[in-house]
Amino acid sequence: MSIRAHGSKHMDSLDFVSIQKTALAFARHIESHFEEIASILLEYESFEVVEDEVRRTLDLFNNLHENKKYFVLRINEVTSFLPRNQPLYAFSCFVAVPSLMAQNVYFRIPQSMRGFFPKLLQVLKIAEFFPNIIISNKERLEFLKERSALLVDPKQDDSLPVTDAVIFTGISHHAERLRCIFDPRTLFIANGSGHNPLVIAENADIPKAAEAALKLQLYNQGQDCAAPNAILVHRQVYQRFLRLLRSELQKIKTGPYDDQSCTVGPMSEPDDLKRIGTFMVDNRNWLDASTPGIIRTAEAMVEPTMLCKPLKAGGNFTEIFAPIIFVQKYEQDDELSLYFENSHYARNAMYVTLYGDSVYINNLIGRKIEGKVLHQSDTFLHNTHLHAPGIERGTQPYGGYGYSASSISLHGKIDPKPTCPQRDIYERLVKPLLKPGKIKEYKDALRRMTKREMKNIPKLMGLRLNSTTDPKHNGQGKSYLDFLGLESGGVRYQELPEQNIFSLLEYPNAEFISHMDQGSKQYVHALRKSLLRNKKMDQGDFAVLLYSIPKKPELSEHKNKIRQLHFFRNIYHLLFGKESGPRLAQFLLDADRSNICELLDV
Repeated sequence: MSIRAHGSKHMDSLDFVSIQKTALAFARHIESHFEEIASILLEYESFEVVEDEVRRTLDLFNNLHENKKYFVLRINEVTSFLPRNQPLYAFSCFVAVPSLMAQNVYFRIPQSMRGFFPKLLQVLKIAEFFPNIIISNKERLEFLKERSALLVDPKQDDSLPVTDAVIFTGISHHAERLRCIFDPRTLFIANGSGHNPLVIAENADIPKAAEAALKLQLYNQGQDCAAPNAILVHRQVYQRFLRLLRSELQKIKTGPYDDQSCTVGPMSEPDDLKRIGTFMVDNRNWLDASTPGIIRTAEAMVEPTMLCKPLKAGGNFTEIFAPIIFVQKYEQDDELSLYFENSHYARNAMYVTLYGDSVYINNLIGRKIEGKVLHQSDTFLHNTHLHAPGIERGTQPYGGYGYSASSISLHGKIDPKPTCPQRDIYERLVKPLLKPGKIKEYKDALRRMTKREMKNIPKLMGLRLNSTTDPKHNGQGKSYLDFLGLESGGVRYQELPEQNIFSLLEYPNAEFISHMDQGSKQYVHALRKSLLRNKKMDQGDFAVLLYSIPKKPELSEHKNKIRQLHFFRNIYHLLFGKESGPRLAQFLLDADRSNICELLDV
């Protein structure tokens, strides 16, 4: 079976025998060059992480036969965005394996890895094992323009996206922006970040639970999506757990990565120290006396730090990405609802790990909270943890059911669930083509695409289509666009100044919130409550509601306009950190509701 693809390439059936041969040969190559690979990775991470990465990578390629059923038909092109952690394993999962089922895979080396990644690729002999992997040297914007382009048939005004699938790993806010850039016909596989709470019940094996806590929190300096935001400990074993944790933390060695005895080393991005420092200052009242929260700025080092805050005083729902252990005592089993049924939890629900027994946690599996099941059996771990051997494997789905934990989207529908690129590409892109008549239909469409034009251009949340621009040239119709000055197909895209580009804040605008008066906060509360209560709203009706929130019937029209302007400016500051922004009614209806409500939680 051979289908002509994109004018010059072919969509072929795959030979898994050949694919497995490549996978096994690559695994043998990694084993035989371990010392060279390790010496390169030690520029970036601890030896403990290096060993773990190599083990996971070998497991993936040695056991790729577990995914044999997914390797049926070669898709066209894949674009991958790698995380800042686990360079070898992430590259293997999100670039190398997809290259075995695609014509080409494009990726850019993350900025923080540019010092060593080219050397790693050379030692791995990527050009020899995976010749269809293309490393782009283009700047980010140019890369996005190229990869989000459409192949078009000018005569019939038909198109197909250049990129069949995007694989993204990183924080959810970036995923949301990036998803808007690509055509909705492009499969978007997002791997975000999760809360991953660790629950230690009153009958838990405390030494094993403490070992798990340290492994999860200190792995790669806590710069890992598996690190728990909170360790929830029953009051009966709380003091015992703390004593053991304090004792073990005293044995942890910090320092440069070339010292293989060091468990914790420098942060991969020194700028993160500012965010981490702010987090520790905000939680300074909960610092454990044994760990005063030391940051060694010159070395970009964060000393392992323990924060102890009762769950009754509020759960921690902030992804820290640092060696900070957030311990929270709970009094009895049903008090765990304060964490798991908090509105901040659902968005990032990923895995829940339980040591000992808990009726509440057991009943959490398959249970709907606010209309959504946050945990199935595949995201529940009992008396083991995510970094234990054999738990997280590249041949199996990984992630959670929270919107920001992981998701798969296609044709405008986002499906939060654990992801596995080879499975998701097969199920969403390949399997539909295997239906009678679909292959020929796709083949005919591809043959018409004889000319490549930049019809689909990068978009950022916040800009509406210019009234002079024809929406039919944009794959998403009513999306918010960042016009890039491209001229294509007779349509001129005007370049807009930086102040007209709006991106949602990653975190609530705490400084602005601190200066808001109570009345202004009440109006924001009313808007947030309406967004949470009404899942589907007509744009016109919502616009009326939006203008009515700050309006007072006894005041003149002029005075009410002033109040409305003040209200809208407050919303813009909370969402974008700017005085102005896009038309609010349409934006608030189009944007991800949970993200918006998180920023509006004043």
